[in-house]
Amino acid sequence: GMNWDAIGAVGEILGASGVIVSLFYLASQIRTQNRERRLAAMHEISNAFREAYTRFNDGEIADIFARGNSDFDSLTVTEKVRLFSTVNPLIKVLEEAFWQHEHGRLDDEIWLPLEKQFSFFLGADTFARVWAQRQALYSEKFQDFVNDMEKHQYEIQ
Repeated sequence: GMNWDAIGAVGEILGASGVIVSLFYLASQIRTQNRERRLAAMHEISNAFREAYTRFNDGEIADIFARGNSDFDSLTVTEKVRLFSTVNPLIKVLEEAFWQHEHGRLDDEIWLPLEKQFSFFLGADTFARVWAQRQALYSEKFQDFVNDMEKHQYEIQ
């Protein structure tokens, strides 16, 4: 009759191959999931940025922002409240993107242009003044990042 040891060995080899195939499949699934998660994170950040940035479309907010850039102290307390409640959510988006990037969930293709965009925003006096008064609300590592960031002259010609 057949050698039961040989049959057992063949069974073990088939079992082991099945495990190996399963592991390869699992690895490819994990890679796909990670890619999907990164794409979802990018999509979320882009949406949040558009949403926060669009608030500057409001005529009054745009006016407050522009006047604040040339003479911040001329703004009324109410105007400053409107300004802070418009600028802070935008800075929050950058902080979220910063952490997503730190943890490898946001690719440089999205992160670097966003960082550059904020270096212009923070070159605007209005943004700089809001940041100076509210930076303590953000994580220390993010504060260091923003404070060390090279600021570009904000201008609209």
